[in-house]
Amino acid sequence: MSARVIRLEPAAQKVCELLEPHIEREGFELVWIECKRSSKGGLLRLSVDRPGGGVTLDDLENVSRALDGVLDVYDPFAGSYVLEVSSPGVNRPLSRLSDFEACRGERVRVYLRAPQGGQKNFLGRLAVVSADAIEIDDEFSRQRQRLELSEIKAANREYDFD
Repeated sequence: MSARVIRLEPAAQKVCELLEPHIEREGFELVWIECKRSSKGGLLRLSVDRPGGGVTLDDLENVSRALDGVLDVYDPFAGSYVLEVSSPGVNRPLSRLSDFEACRGERVRVYLRAPQGGQKNFLGRLAVVSADAIEIDDEFSRQRQRLELSEIKAANREYDFD
């Protein structure tokens, strides 16, 4: 499995490093992780998939149950939190180089950390994938845009229902 090219927030990165081996042992891959903290507790949201695709509700329940013990010991929020385990859905998040390569030629949405040419959000066909950047044919600017992987905050496949 290729390494993540989209940087996670520090708290999410720590939890990712803890949980990813356990998720892989169950036969799944961790697609995306999100950690949120508030005065009322925390939210740990995981998106998992089976390599090759196809996750059932029973699979999600089994992964959730398998992670309960690990999370009880680690307790990432030092208090109460909600664990949500879901499938990535048709608009799958892209976080690894292999994710981007698999979506070449498809429609993607990309959010940058800082504006590039006055624009932070891009939507279009993924044309080129390299080790340090992607190029998309952006629907907004109607130009090919080169986006450095290090500047991408989040990205996902945009399924075209037409």
